[in-house]
Amino acid sequence: EIACGEVLDDGATASISGVLVNEAGEPYADATVQLCTATQCKPTTSDASGAWSYTDIEGGCYAIDAHHIEDHTVKVLSFVEVGTGESRVLSEDIVLYDYAQEDTVSGEGTVTTGNLQITASEDGYNPPFGHDGGTLVKSIQVDPAAAGLPFDTIEGDVVAMWYLGPWSTELEPGWGITATGIDGISEGDTIQVLSGDYFGMGWDIAGEVTAGADGAVTLTNDDCGGVHFLSTLVLVKK
Repeated sequence: EIACGEVLDDGATASISGVLVNEAGEPYADATVQLCTATQCKPTTSDASGAWSYTDIEGGCYAIDAHHIEDHTVKVLSFVEVGTGESRVLSEDIVLYDYAQEDTVSGEGTVTTGNLQITASEDGYNPPFGHDGGTLVKSIQVDPAAAGLPFDTIEGDVVAMWYLGPWSTELEPGWGITATGIDGISEGDTIQVLSGDYFGMGWDIAGEVTAGADGAVTLTNDDCGGVHFLSTLVLVKK
């Protein structure tokens, strides 16, 4: 786990702000944003210009998530660090995407989404409360350079990224993956596979592997490896 760390309760305040947009780059109004610590979340809503902000917060590391409830967009998740006394403005607009596909899994099967193949299984699929759609996987592959997410706590280059859902689904045992044809990955590269862990407040390390022929990245669920959350999934070149 790459933990987000602690919020500094030292009396000094900070602020953070950003903008949400849709896939066309247009402001996304009335979307829900949450800034979370291990003990609480502070919700807010984006305005007509897509802007959102938090003031009078403690310096430290936070989980940030956002989505548009009525439009059923992906729920983005990343982790941000705010220095004590800092007024941080995120340098990139965060994009709220629509899921590109939904796949229903019966027993065990392979879900292919973009350059990613997921070894999915009904066994150990723990969906969020209220989910009644069976073993369902929602997904979209996005360009990490265009998604606008801050990757404060990640060391290395984020070379590939997917949003997976339904949000808050936990997988135990973890699901294996294979990613092929990713620009920037060559045979012999060390690739770390991370998924956002909303409960553990950080990036869950699904595994670290050496890319094979043609840059293929293969991660199994042996020895507790594999992806354990349907959330933001990234490949990091170390």
